[in-house]
This record gives sequence, C-alpha cells and structure tokens, in this order.
Amino acid sequence: MDELTAARSGTESFLCALLDLFNPHLGAHGRRLAELIVALAPQFDVRDAGLADMRNAALYHDIGMLGIERRKLFTPYAELDETDRELIRLHGEFGAAQLRMLPWLKGAADAVASHHEHWDGSGFPTGLRGDAIPLGARLLAVCDAYDEMLNKPADAPQHFTPDEAIDHLLDQRRRRFDPVVVETFVTMIEALSRGGPAPAPSEIAVSVGQLSAGSVLARDLLTTEGMVLLARGTQLRDAHIVRLRALRDARVVAEPLYIAP
Repeated sequence: MDELTAARSGTESFLCALLDLFNPHLGAHGRRLAELIVALAPQFDVRDAGLADMRNAALYHDIGMLGIERRKLFTPYAELDETDRELIRLHGEFGAAQLRMLPWLKGAADAVASHHEHWDGSGFPTGLRGDAIPLGARLLAVCDAYDEMLNKPADAPQHFTPDEAIDHLLDQRRRRFDPVVVETFVTMIEALSRGGPAPAPSEIAVSVGQLSAGSVLARDLLTTEGMVLLARGTQLRDAHIVRLRALRDARVVAEPLYIAP
C-alpha cells in the first residue's frame, strides 16, 4: 500500500470512527447508505471514480451533523428553535466544506451539500429544483430517506414498514424526489425482495484465522464495541494479520470478518 492509499484508508477509518463515537446511528446509517448507492448509481451510468465519489458522499453525508445534540436530530423540525433549524438546514454545506479540505473527497462534496434539495424547489439549503440538483444528490436523497425510514432508533417518534417506506417515496415523486430516481430505486428494491442481486458487494464471511495477505475487506472491520479498525476496501498485509490475531485473542475484534471473494 503506497502512502497516498494508506492516507485515504486511514482518513476513512478516522471519519467513520468519529461518526460512530458521536452517534452510532449516523455511522451505521452511512455504511448502509453506501451499499445502496453502490447498487443504484451504476444504473445511471455512474462508474469508476464517480462511483467512488458517491460511496464517499453516502458515508459522510451527515458529517455536518457533528456538534448537533443527538436528541435534536430526531425532534420534529417544527419543534426546534430557529438556531437548531438553521444548523439542520446548513449541515449539508458544513459537511461539504469539510470534505473539500481533502483532495480525494472533493468529488463527494456537491452531492453532500445538496442532498436535502427537493425536486420541486422546496428543499434546502439553496432551493435548487429539478435537474439543477446534482445527480449525486438526487440519488443520495432517495437512498437516504429510505434507509432512515427503515432504521429509526427506538426512541424516534415514528417508524415505517418497508412497504410504507416505498409508498412514501412514490408519493413524494416530483415533490421531494426525482421521479426517475424513485422509480429506478423501487424497481431495484423489488428485485432484491424477489432474490435478485443484493446491494452489498459480494463477500465471504471468515474468521481472523482464515485471513491471508492480499485479502481485501468487503466491509469495514469493527471492534466488538462497533468502532472501525480498518475500512472496507483495505488490502490486508502480513502486519495487519499479525495485529488482528493479537486483537482477536484479546477479544477486541468482532468476528466474522467479510472479505471479497
């Protein structure tokens, strides 16, 4: 692994860990969202570097939420005071500004900045509408809403079944969401429910003892407390494996691990 690749991997691990520390719900949400985006974006001819940008946008789309009290993240918008409303409205732009500080994350910034814009122009932060909203933000908005509806914390005021989440997306076509993105997304989810290709990448569950040098992580490697040790996509070296065996013996590493086939 060269120094640049190591820096990118280390940055991803750090940012994911930061989100997990602040709010485990946000960290897990970003990882699930990344899997949905990686499945959806190629259907809009987003590939290669563009697909990597979309995955990064999904992982870090809520990084601008850092500093907002957890309880306020799930408080109905109408019940927030104006200061908190402004923080919520601007969290996409705050997050985008943070991503632009790192050259390899700049490509994710526009999608993060605009992922709460609405197709009809009623969203925030700038009221973009229709095709003026970056494609990445339109994809992110649909995946974000779907995953949020299905994975609300126990203390959230409202919960959704999968069918209710799909119905909400369909109802909000041409209002909140790009209708083509919604229809493509719903078709993808329906295919998955019939046993079609999963949105997650192909992977093999293994124990630490089964790892070998050259294996590539298909998921983030977590501690038993849910912290990210190594980011998905990391190619393991002998030094990694020696360290992981020691951490396993100390009951720090969560097994199984998931590697690319």
